[in-house]
Parts: sequence; structure tokens; C-alpha cells
Amino acid sequence: MRDCEYLIFFPIGEQQYPMKTVQMDVVMHDSRTITPTLVLDFEAIHYTYDRFLDTFPDGLVYYAMKANANQQIVNLVAERGGGLEIASPAELRRALDAGASGDQIICSNPIKTPAFIAAMQEAGVYAMVVDSTHEVEKVARSAPGCRVYVRLAVDNTGSVLPLAGKFGVDGETALALFEQARDLGLEPIGLSFHVGSQCLSVHSWANAIAACGVVWREAVQRGFNLNFLDIGGGFPAGHYHTPHIPTLEAIGESVMQAVAEYIPTPQNELMLILEPGRGLVGESGRLLASVVGQAQRGEETWLYLDAGVFNGLMETYEGFPPVVRHLNENAAFRPTKRYTLAGPSCDSCDVIARNIELPETFIDDRLIFLDTGAYTNEYAVAFNGFPIPVVMAVNVARQPVLS
Repeated sequence: MRDCEYLIFFPIGEQQYPMKTVQMDVVMHDSRTITPTLVLDFEAIHYTYDRFLDTFPDGLVYYAMKANANQQIVNLVAERGGGLEIASPAELRRALDAGASGDQIICSNPIKTPAFIAAMQEAGVYAMVVDSTHEVEKVARSAPGCRVYVRLAVDNTGSVLPLAGKFGVDGETALALFEQARDLGLEPIGLSFHVGSQCLSVHSWANAIAACGVVWREAVQRGFNLNFLDIGGGFPAGHYHTPHIPTLEAIGESVMQAVAEYIPTPQNELMLILEPGRGLVGESGRLLASVVGQAQRGEETWLYLDAGVFNGLMETYEGFPPVVRHLNENAAFRPTKRYTLAGPSCDSCDVIARNIELPETFIDDRLIFLDTGAYTNEYAVAFNGFPIPVVMAVNVARQPVLS
């Protein structure tokens, strides 16, 4: 949670969404829509998926299910021929329930139980990541002969939520893991990395690919036949309301130049793997919440919502700045004030944001949090008995494109 100098308020009449559909608008303005409710616009997901295909014509989308494992989203990706990146037995089951074949599934979780590893091999999962000698040994015992790729540690500067430290290895260690995997009968196929969640630096991917290129060339010299480069996720949401957030197209241009420059495998032989999570589904979501309480605490005016850190907005506690707008029809004509937003629970950690500027707000007013298609209900628990958001899907049946 942080002071929200970057928070953006949208008056009710502004057309700021990349795809503002009629169904989404109707649900948001319907007084019968209970709160908290997470509305997912599937047409927005299709739209973003198309952008990934256009931006990375040789890339393969493997949706990071951790962002939002809603079965309808998983089905959408699988039905479009995309892949799914999983981390657990539960995600494996959802991927298979969506009709995904083993070749449509990879596992980029560096820590896996033997039972999960064996289940993935039985399901025909294409490949799984390793980043320690212990994991290589475990995979060799539980899934002999399977394909593996090594996660490289890369600079996470420029990301809103850095992921560095927990996973990944340096170049020399990666080469040693290739050697160990080959000696134990596994098939090393390439490298992966992650630049951090909501990465705001276009160059982060290119720098990471350059680091992969150094390892890649040495591996080729040692007799390894690599053809798998997984550039992870980190693709940001929100350029449509915050211009300094890079576009997918800008990232793609930088990535494709870096691949051509640093990766020696011919492009027509390379599997270029993309793992968008937030980047695919983030902008599809709107979290609708009601103001249920108000109090003056010294010089601060507090607004208490029925959605908070524990039941939908955990990322704000991690430092992710919320983007919110007021739903009341006359909000644009009210004077603005600064507020502290808090959730409904009795825990003092349940504070969403401080120093937020909004039109004057009252109990029973409604607020909308933008870009909440990812990491909202996936993080949420009914702590203190307050329910997680109801999920409402709109535009699930894709409309035909008129020429």
C-alpha cells in the first residue's frame, strides 16, 4: 500500500477503455449488481490475445494461469490453440479440463513435488523448468527423459513488483544444470526468465535476452541443441489510461530485435514462448465496490469499502497502485477531496491506498477499480467473513467481426 500520487480518476462520461462494451457498461451501472463484483469482459481478452499474435507472429502464447485461473478464461486460451503455463496439480487439472493437449502445457514453477512431476509426464506436458541441482535430480527420478529448461536470473529493475531472488540462476550455474540434466537422461531444450510483474521498462526483455544469448552460445559449443526461449511474463496493463506504461507493440519490437541479434538458433527453428498473465487478462477486469463506512481520523478522511486487501485488492498491499473511478452520475460535478481507502475487515493492514484524490464521496457510493482481471480473486480469501468478489462474465460468446 502506498500514497497514490499515480492514481487516476475517470469521470463517468470519459471513454478511456480500450474496449468499452455495452454489456460491461450495463452491469457497472445496474443498481442490482451486488458488491463486491469482479466483471470480466471476454471480448477484451480476445482483443488482447489478437494483439499478442500480431506483435509476436512467431511467438507461442502460454497463458500464466496464476493470474486468473477462471475456467472460462482457460477454455478461451485452449480453444484458440494457445498454451497454458501451470504451477500446480490444480492448474494441470483445469488445463486438461479445458481440452488442452500435453503439448499445450508447460510448467515454469521451479519447485515441484515428485507426484506433480510424475502427473505432468503422464499427461504429456511438453516441458518443465529447473533451477537447482536438487530439482534436476527430482525431475530425473519422477519424469525420466522429459524436456527441461533452466530459469536464468535477470535484472528486474523497472518492474512494479520485482520477482528477483526467489528463483533463477546465473549463467555458469545454468550451464552446469544443462550438463547435469543431460547426464541424468533429461533433454535440456533452452532457457527462461522473468523480468518482474508489471514491467515498465521496454529494454528489460532485450537485456535479459542478451544474457540468455551468452549462455546459449556456450551451450551450443558444449553440444547442446537448444530451441526453446521462454521470455516469461511481466507484460504490463494500463497504457490506455497511463501513457508512460509501455505498449505491447513497443515491447514486441524490442524483443524481436533482441532475439534476432542475440539468439543463434534460426528463427524458424526457435520456440519463442510468451507467458502473459496480467498482460493478457488484466485490462478485462473491473472490480465494483461500495463505500460502506466513513470516518475522520485526525486530518485524514477514511472511506471503508466492501472490498479490501484480503478480499480482492491484495496487490495494493504489495505496492501496486490502484486505478479507480467514481461511478456516481454527478461525480464530475462534485469538489475533489483526498481520502484513505480501507477494506471492511478488522485488521489494521487492510488499507488499500492513502492520499487518494476523488470527487467528494459518501456512504453507498460505488467505485470501480480498473485493470483487475488479474490477481484479484486469485489472491482473495473471505477473511473475517467478508466475501470475495462475485465473478460476472460478459461477452463470453465472441461476436463475429464485420468486414
